Amino acid sequence: MAEQLDQIPCIGELYAYRGVPDVDEDAPPLVLPWHQGDIFENVNLPGLVSTMGMLFLHPCTMRKGAALVDHVTMIAVEEFSGKKVLDGDEAWDRHWKSRYALMPLANLRDREVRGGTHVADFSKLATVPSSELNRGKRIATLTDTGRLHLLQRSFHHFSRVVVPLGDLRAGMRGVNREIELQHDWVEAACDSWKEWTDDSLARAEQEFDAYLTAEERRRRLSDIQQETDIVCEVMKEIESRYKS
Repeated sequence: MAEQLDQIPCIGELYAYRGVPDVDEDAPPLVLPWHQGDIFENVNLPGLVSTMGMLFLHPCTMRKGAALVDHVTMIAVEEFSGKKVLDGDEAWDRHWKSRYALMPLANLRDREVRGGTHVADFSKLATVPSSELNRGKRIATLTDTGRLHLLQRSFHHFSRVVVPLGDLRAGMRGVNREIELQHDWVEAACDSWKEWTDDSLARAEQEFDAYLTAEERRRRLSDIQQETDIVCEVMKEIESRYKS
């Protein structure tokens, strides 16, 4: 096991998307599947003051088939500094290196002036009805690298064990590839139908789940020796169903 936590990556490597859907150009796409580290605003976190939360469950744990389970676990996200973007080496040494209960989220709002810094606080967890996870409330998602750091810091907070990022990366490879394929499938389906409603998104997700479940494709996708073959199968199916 590693002896110390790895330094949080810079903003450009931490976030995949930031912004309000239908308002900001770089906001999370509606077709993007739910994933660990997704951040939502205007959610009710029972027992907590914060109205901003981060999804904490593994994608397989938070879903039953294609649909979300009735309740999900979220981490409270709160403002740490209203003015300073605490990113980089100096911020790491001064603020984050030893604050084990926090996942720093510098310039979460993606502002050029007074971007500030938020944190996800692992000591503040809430069980939230999945109905709170409206796609229009999702304001940020993490990169695969960002999620690895989220996992490393959370595991350390709850166990004081530092799991190497390489071990975490190997364990997440299959599910991250599935998320990428689902994104491609749902986007192609909705584009083909010319519909981007909640119902059309749910229908596309159900079709993807049914296809990946059949013939043990999901299990085979997690096998590094079969991964490429399954990816090719899925991409051919997308082409056949929605682009031909």
